[in-house]
Amino acid sequence: MLAADKLLLQSNVKQRSIELREKELNLFNSNFSAVGTQAAIMAGFTLTSFVEIDLPPSKRWAKAMLHFFVTSSICVNFVCVAMVTFVTVWGSGKALRGQDGSMDYAVDEMNSERSFIFGTFAVGVLATLGCLFSAAWVLMETEIAIIASVLILGTMCMIVSEARRIATRFMLEPDETVSFKELRTVFPSFGMGSRSGSSPSKSSFHSDDPEDYPLLLHTVKDTKA
Repeated sequence: MLAADKLLLQSNVKQRSIELREKELNLFNSNFSAVGTQAAIMAGFTLTSFVEIDLPPSKRWAKAMLHFFVTSSICVNFVCVAMVTFVTVWGSGKALRGQDGSMDYAVDEMNSERSFIFGTFAVGVLATLGCLFSAAWVLMETEIAIIASVLILGTMCMIVSEARRIATRFMLEPDETVSFKELRTVFPSFGMGSRSGSSPSKSSFHSDDPEDYPLLLHTVKDTKA
């Protein structure tokens, strides 16, 4: 009877813990989807503008800058879109269809990908503004191009400064985040296989007490008195 009650309690704690981590999973998916959508819009806008623009035969340096920023903007934004797609599709699949404990593993790994995705998005925004800066010198007269350049550079500085200010205001320190470490005792722990990026197997789970994971280890005990 006690063994059955222990198994029931463990299952309830697991279920509630998975529900909490699922909220994090949905948060990451919504954030990544928003970033990927904006990156795709910027890439499409840059590509369409470059195809339809008529470049004059002169102003070689301005055209060289335009080609550089257009290529950089499209490539970086496509990298951002691709990474968002990979992380949301494969990460969500790992969390929902993986082995016992995969939700905890997938959410932590998706969290570690945030810096790269947000970094490529920031570079894509600046590269898109660089396209506008170069196009101003290609298509406008010198006086108008100077005024436009001041506005574009001011926009770049404002975006960078505001991003740093908002990040400082809302960024969480490691000791301020909600930790689920105390709940990991009800999940199987990933061994060296998960650190190397490979898919965890049954041999990569370890525990101090085999009775903690009776479903994982297929341990059948006689619960009769």
